[in-house]
Order: sequence, then structure tokens, then C-alpha cells
Amino acid sequence: MTTTHPAAARRLAGAAMALFPLAATVPYVLLIDRFGYDDILREPPLVVLKAFRDGGPELVLIWLAFALCAAGFLWVAGWTAEAVRAQGGRWPLWATLAGAGSALVQAVGLLRWPFVVPGLAATALDPLADPAARSAAVVVFEALNEFGGVALGEHLGQTLLAAWTLALAVAVLRGRLAPAIFGWAGLALVPLWILGQSELLATVIPGFPVVEVTPLAFVGWQVWLLALGVWWMARPQRA
Repeated sequence: MTTTHPAAARRLAGAAMALFPLAATVPYVLLIDRFGYDDILREPPLVVLKAFRDGGPELVLIWLAFALCAAGFLWVAGWTAEAVRAQGGRWPLWATLAGAGSALVQAVGLLRWPFVVPGLAATALDPLADPAARSAAVVVFEALNEFGGVALGEHLGQTLLAAWTLALAVAVLRGRLAPAIFGWAGLALVPLWILGQSELLATVIPGFPVVEVTPLAFVGWQVWLLALGVWWMARPQRA
């Protein structure tokens, strides 16, 4: 990152903010259409694996694209830090690390689908395979989903993303980098990410009270990031 002019840094970060949710939406919508995501994940493992296998190579590539989009948040995190500092705002190191960490753990969690699940599906659904091997593939698939999906991608990834969102919202309010509504909206999203963790705890603690707000937090966060990115591109000077 070599951009130092405040207006240029702001435009670059704004472009990254606006493009990220748009790019990530494409594979996400395709997964809903081709795989029944994410309701399919609540089905028994063999049902999920069969649906995955039936999707063929095209579904594998869609999952790969989704993982790469998640990794793309690395650029959003880095360029946002530069833009805030270039305009004289306060941006702590932990905020950059939180954004980068969220991108990495979510990408790692998603990469299980294109690179690990195909082999598990082939073994679990092979009628000629040893029954013990088929059972083992199902167990590994369930464990991988709980670790790579729930623990890494959803829990750690979303928690770090909430921290990054908090930092950016505070920076906007303190530095007057955009209208105050953007700062307050960012702050309002943070509790939703935290409450959404109840859904994850319910997978390991029977009867744990669930507050189903993660879809609202996700959609709201994407709209917020897109709107702030467009503002930064359209209004390069200090608001």
C-alpha cells in the first residue's frame, strides 16, 4: 500500500468497501440456488453430501469463489486502515489485525468445501466402499463442519468482524470521516453479531436460548459497508 494522499486513499478504500459485498453476493446467491444454502446444512450429513455431489464441479468452483471473496476482505481491512490514518483519524493496530484475521479464518473455513468435502462425499456415498470407511467419512464431515464452519468461520470470523466494524464506526464518529449516521449504524450492528453467536452455542449446548439475528446482521452489515464505500468514493473530501 503506497497511497498517501487523503482523497486518493479514501477513494481506494471506498471502492474496496463497495466491491466486496457485491462480489461476495454472487457466489452466495448461486449457493442458495444450486445447493439450498444455508438451510441444507441443517439436514442429515448424508443428505448434505448427496446434494453437494449432485452439484458437480460447478458447485465446487462456486464454493472456491466464495472462499476467495472472503479472503478479499484483506484488502478492505488494509486500505481502510490507510484511508483513516491518511485523513488524520485514529486507527489502532488491533483493528487491522481483526479485519485481516476475520478474512483469513473465514476463507480457511470455506475452503473445506472445494478441497476436502468432495473426497468425503465420494467415500460416504460409495455403495462399494467399506461400511467403516463410509461411517468414518460422515464423522469427519460433521467434525469438519463444526470446527471449520462453526468455530472458525462463524464464531471467530464473525467476532473479529464485529471488532473491526466497531473500530471503523468509532473512527467515523471521532474523525468525522462521514455523516454520523454511518458511525451510529455501524455501532448498532455490533450487538447483532454478538447476539447471533447464540445460534452457534445452541449447536453444542442443548436448550441454549437462540436469538436468530445473524441474517439481519449480515445483510445490514453489507448494506452499511456498501453505502459507506460509495460515500467515500463520491465525497473524497472530509465531510
